[in-house]
Amino acid sequence: MTGQTLLEGGPAQPFTGTAADLDELRLRSTELATRLNLTEEPFVIDDAAGTIQVRGVAGFVALGDSTIEIMPHVLRHDPGWRVSMLTMLTTVHHLEWVPRVDRGSRHAGLSDLLGMIVAGAMGRASSEGVPRTYVERTAVTPSIRGQVDAGRMWRRVVDPYSVDCRFSEFVSDGPVTSSLKWACGELAGAVQQPWLESELRAYADLFPEASRDLPPPSVMDGLQLTPQFGFLSDALDVARVLSMGPQNGTSGRADGPTRAFLWSTEKLFGDFVQEVAERAAKGAGFTAYRGSRGRRLNDVNAAEGAVDTVVESDSELVAVSVCAQEYTEDLADLLSIGLIAAGRELGASDIAIVFPASMGLRPGTQLRVREPGGPSMLHLLTVDPSGLGEHGGMARVLNEFELDLSMVLTIAQRRPVGSRRLGGTA
Repeated sequence: MTGQTLLEGGPAQPFTGTAADLDELRLRSTELATRLNLTEEPFVIDDAAGTIQVRGVAGFVALGDSTIEIMPHVLRHDPGWRVSMLTMLTTVHHLEWVPRVDRGSRHAGLSDLLGMIVAGAMGRASSEGVPRTYVERTAVTPSIRGQVDAGRMWRRVVDPYSVDCRFSEFVSDGPVTSSLKWACGELAGAVQQPWLESELRAYADLFPEASRDLPPPSVMDGLQLTPQFGFLSDALDVARVLSMGPQNGTSGRADGPTRAFLWSTEKLFGDFVQEVAERAAKGAGFTAYRGSRGRRLNDVNAAEGAVDTVVESDSELVAVSVCAQEYTEDLADLLSIGLIAAGRELGASDIAIVFPASMGLRPGTQLRVREPGGPSMLHLLTVDPSGLGEHGGMARVLNEFELDLSMVLTIAQRRPVGSRRLGGTA
């Protein structure tokens, strides 16, 4: 299986797979646009030039003879982007796992990196076991086991040498084992290394009494491990991350294409910034909470639902919008139209737009809003998720954004008497 890495939002690149793979990708593109609630298909295919371009998604998709992994645009300058992206996903889903890269996995692809984590845990489980539970069974046995099934005693007339019994069996047929077996099967169809694919397929056959089906979300959310099986925690979180993907790796058709684990980059960046804002605000002594997430980030003219996050202190309120696109002055102007109107309705002192870090935007840029009766200042902030996989990467992002939010509220509080404040008038 050959692999290819593409940049989301980047220029078109020659496709290195087969013609059959390209046909499969074309089918998958239409399907993923619906599943991920995208306004346009994520894969732009130029048959004449033999190129593909990706927009709006990041992750990986396995085709018949090749695998495509897609780097999110917000991590384009990060050599360790795969681990940084996984850290964004685990942060958004409030998982305890913090991905780390060692010498063996430093140059692994995204799917291989996940596969190594699951395979490592299952290799240890093959010798130390997995959580087990008692399951009620019924079977025909040559002797009594457990209790005789009174409702089927009539069978003794037909076959006097067997007994229908009901008994409890201590087996590994539980949600933890099923989740791991499901992850093994999904990743085996996506990894590039033949040895890793072989291992994952072998581990998927461990504990044959356990189901290969993914447990429902309500069960996945409540799974807990005892200290004895703590070595399964990272692999279980990988299964959770994959299961939380909108498409869950399945095509929805019996004859559909193979595995795809892709996430909307706009939603991923927006949710990550929201989580960072909540943690940073708490550290600075004020609060941040989620606003409306109904607005599509590419619908920059929409005023309704323009606020993604609200930051509030005792005396000030700031309405914040998050944009995963690269900063430009024109884009900031368009986004500010709806944000100013929404900020006026909320009684916000100031407004802010959060962009991914770029060379074209100086962090902490401030622009005065010259519309009477509304917010007084527009703050242009940045969040840089690059390097999240490095030691202290998440702490760096939180510290930087905490300073930015503190600056925004401090500027609002230092306005002269008579300026607009929370609950006041213009």
